[in-house]
Amino acid sequence: MRHTLIRRAAIAVGVSALVLPFAASAAQAAPTRQAVSGSTPAWATPANRAGNPSSSQRVDVQVFLKLRNAAGAERFANQVSTPGSKQYGKYLTAKQFNARYAPTADNIRTVRNFLRQQGLTVSGVGQGNRYVEASGTVAELNKAFGADLHTYSYRGHKLRAPGKQATLPANVGNLVLSVNGLAQTGPLRTPFHHKVVSNSSTAKTRSAAPSAAPAPAQCSNFWGEHNQTMPQAYGRTEFPTYICGYGTDQLQTAYGVKKAIATGTNGAGTTIAIVDAYASATMKADADKYAVDNGQGHYAKGQYSEKVFKPFDMQDECGGEDGWNGEEAIDVEAAHAMAPGATIKYVGAKNCDTGLDAALNWIIQNHAANIVSDSWGNLGEDIPASAVAAEHTIFVQAAAEGIGMYFSSGDNGDEVTAGNTPSAQPDFPASDPFVTAVGGTSLAVGSDNSYGFETGWGSTRAVVDYTQDPAAYSQAPPGEFYGGAGGGTSTLFDQPAYQKGVVPASLSQQYGGAPARVVPDVAALADPYTGMAVGRTIDGEYTLETWGGTSLACPLFAGIQADASQGRSTPIGFANPLMYQLKAGAFRDVAPQRTPVAVATPSGSSLVTFDRDSSLFTAPGYDNVTGVGSPNGTSYLAAAAGGSHGGHGGHGGGHHRHH
Repeated sequence: MRHTLIRRAAIAVGVSALVLPFAASAAQAAPTRQAVSGSTPAWATPANRAGNPSSSQRVDVQVFLKLRNAAGAERFANQVSTPGSKQYGKYLTAKQFNARYAPTADNIRTVRNFLRQQGLTVSGVGQGNRYVEASGTVAELNKAFGADLHTYSYRGHKLRAPGKQATLPANVGNLVLSVNGLAQTGPLRTPFHHKVVSNSSTAKTRSAAPSAAPAPAQCSNFWGEHNQTMPQAYGRTEFPTYICGYGTDQLQTAYGVKKAIATGTNGAGTTIAIVDAYASATMKADADKYAVDNGQGHYAKGQYSEKVFKPFDMQDECGGEDGWNGEEAIDVEAAHAMAPGATIKYVGAKNCDTGLDAALNWIIQNHAANIVSDSWGNLGEDIPASAVAAEHTIFVQAAAEGIGMYFSSGDNGDEVTAGNTPSAQPDFPASDPFVTAVGGTSLAVGSDNSYGFETGWGSTRAVVDYTQDPAAYSQAPPGEFYGGAGGGTSTLFDQPAYQKGVVPASLSQQYGGAPARVVPDVAALADPYTGMAVGRTIDGEYTLETWGGTSLACPLFAGIQADASQGRSTPIGFANPLMYQLKAGAFRDVAPQRTPVAVATPSGSSLVTFDRDSSLFTAPGYDNVTGVGSPNGTSYLAAAAGGSHGGHGGHGGGHHRHH
């Protein structure tokens, strides 16, 4: 039970309450030192301990400093983001924000001098004085931070983390928010993409008297183009085959933005930043070929550019470049598909850990984009609370500058069903109240590219056993959970004001106590079985693959936001306070279908049932799979561009109750 136990350790970060599990008491710290609260992850327990890292192993850390007047920074970020506020749309530049709220040069000097006195190598300072980069051996870090670093077994990884809260001398500790890098969380942060799995290799087809498998069918280019005969389920034996991969024209038309794009509302004048780890050497050429093949023509000169942080590192921990290169292709091509007039700025981090924080900080310090699409995240919220607090300050500054941060809600439903967390929880950073969490749907597009229907993305698979006569499902449909949009009730954040009156109490108070933040906010196509065709160079050859995941939903929605931003006098910025107030017709309410919807694999090896997302579920109105729904074409564009409101009953804002 999360709230009754964990929230006792909450501290206020600005006016947002962040839970800091395992907070150290003053008695635990040496008299001359103070704890960096929340620096130990929940999984760093004696039961999980698996040894010690080598004392000579070198580790990179980011020492994040506190904002000055963090509460004031959050109040300002809320005011400029909330329609009806006198400050709405009156954003600060990065220079203005830093002059008011950023750590000072003296603050940096104090921290930097301490690190050097401890024998650590100081390699740089993050723009805006947000953090000091340093490195040292495990032995040096243990001495400098009292970290007591150990190795822990968690989710199949051997991860380094402090066995107790880090401590610092009071004059330094008063300035420090987090020491990122002590806990090795990179392997827990992943891109959120999914590919189709046909199950043809697991279908049972050999027996002395096997049942005849059906003749292979083809995947469908639109909903219902091809069908396959399956054992009876849901009162039927004929099911449409899954989608080969929608193209740009289909998605523009289905989401109702094609005519707007054709008449010039195409995102021109806006910049979408795509943030991932690493960078594909062929991305620019791949993106251009994809655009041409989909009838959008070549990118204009300067329309696509990259900012890549090198040298790349932590590739073993982060799963290597290839997986992230595929993510990059999804993100760039999906965003451009929905906003062909927008400028795309790809920002490649040097790794999937502290490198992503550095990339995000670079964007806000240089105001490199109006819209930032982030199709990655942690599996759940079980990361050091001090690291959550540090990233939270980046999102606050983004909102103050009028930069919208969009994060995929995740691909594993409530995470506990997939075995990733001990209890149900959404993924961070999507759960942060200053970002827009994009959930996922399954989308049916008709033969004329029209919108058919959407369900919540939650795919389950029932494999057919052809050793029986007649053939039967090995497990009765819907079968086993394959993947679904992340969401649920946060274990870290209180309910933001914009969700009041919109999110049902059954969700916001799922664990009792005060209402909490619920994820996601909005949704778009994510199901790989109704996915998007994505092009990239693999082993020297340009190849089309079908991809899904909330990695797809996030850039699709970011592209639509770019279109909506084009007609505004000021950027949309942090969008949630606006979107929760929009007229009801701006979003399509994604609710359960009257009868179960399922698709067959072309081989007939398995049946995939939609809208079965772990313990999460769609419902009329707001739900924890699709939020307030998916954007409703020109109705959404007009409402977002004009900032009209009055339908959902939200109150805007985003402040949180003190504890």
